[in-house]
Amino acid sequence: MSLTIQHLSLHTGTRTLVDSLDLALEPGEVLGILGANGAGKSTLLTVLAGLAAPAHGRVTLDGQPLDALPPLTRAQHIGLLPQGDEGGFFGSVADFVALGHFPFGGPAPDLATHLATWELADLANRPLDTLSGGERQRARLAQLAVQAPRIALLDEPLTHLDPAHQARLLAWARSEADAGHSVVLTLHDPNWAACHCDRLLFLHGNGRWQLGTPADLLTPDSLEALYGPGTAALWRQNGRAQPV
Repeated sequence: MSLTIQHLSLHTGTRTLVDSLDLALEPGEVLGILGANGAGKSTLLTVLAGLAAPAHGRVTLDGQPLDALPPLTRAQHIGLLPQGDEGGFFGSVADFVALGHFPFGGPAPDLATHLATWELADLANRPLDTLSGGERQRARLAQLAVQAPRIALLDEPLTHLDPAHQARLLAWARSEADAGHSVVLTLHDPNWAACHCDRLLFLHGNGRWQLGTPADLLTPDSLEALYGPGTAALWRQNGRAQPV
């Protein structure tokens, strides 16, 4: 299943975030999107999920215009983990995770397995709103895993997770890609991006974008152009900080 972006532009007010982006998301790859706050990362994922329209251009799913597909059909193929934590859910953790299967109807298969994978089995009967931030994030990830989308869009999924669960999330992303699915992650840490992404998309927030491999894009100069002076020190290669 292929998601294709053609001549896509994103605006906010009078500002151009992304200008004329062309990208074919390949099955079996993990794409990392990096950029400063406000550069358009979340906006782009919302458009790729079919929940918002671009200023210009179009997105197609296997050649079909994404905005022409019924919402339920989109949800059977594309899953979005938004950056914000959903409020107003007063049921149990198990009930929340099971909602991932809603687009398909019927009970969620392998619910216990997904709860165990994300270390939620002992919390299954707890009200969701009693969990810590990290535990809720794991519940949101488990819900996405239950949905089992062919294209997974995750907006800053490492938020609130401790290092062990960050590593587990990124290993899950790789396993999804290895199964022939496509995964898109917005990230801020270039080291995680280098280790786990096949390609990177840099959004500069002024219309400019760059697409390439981690080897192509993860350089001190490119990171400082993306994030600002002094940020090249965030990038470590072979365990050593790169010179600024």
